[in-house]
Amino acid sequence: IFGNVFQFVDGINIKDNQAYICYNKNEYEVDRYDGCYQPIGYVNASTDGYISKLGYDSNHPLIAFPIEANGSENTHITDPSWQTAGDRIAYVGGGSHDNLYCGMWYWALNAPSSHLVWLGSARLIHTN
Repeated sequence: IFGNVFQFVDGINIKDNQAYICYNKNEYEVDRYDGCYQPIGYVNASTDGYISKLGYDSNHPLIAFPIEANGSENTHITDPSWQTAGDRIAYVGGGSHDNLYCGMWYWALNAPSSHLVWLGSARLIHTN
């Protein structure tokens, strides 16, 4: 876990604040919302701000995106979340320029797939 770079999260696509998840790494593709990409059972928050509530879907229990952003830097989760309607990808962590905004729950769900984040990062997947 790093707090100085945004990490691109493959297998998550977002369309108008609805997250779609794909668990098959061989089918990862940005801007795809069908096939292996299935919607989670709630819609993400539509406003930016500090996270006050996370969503839960029993079919995807390890996925928890912000559904409310009414907190502050001293209450609830204390990490912010940014989102924008449209076709988006997911970054988590925070950039080196973000100072105190960096954190495990700092989600940037507002970048289109064409957006190259100079302060971003990704993990390599090694397969045998």
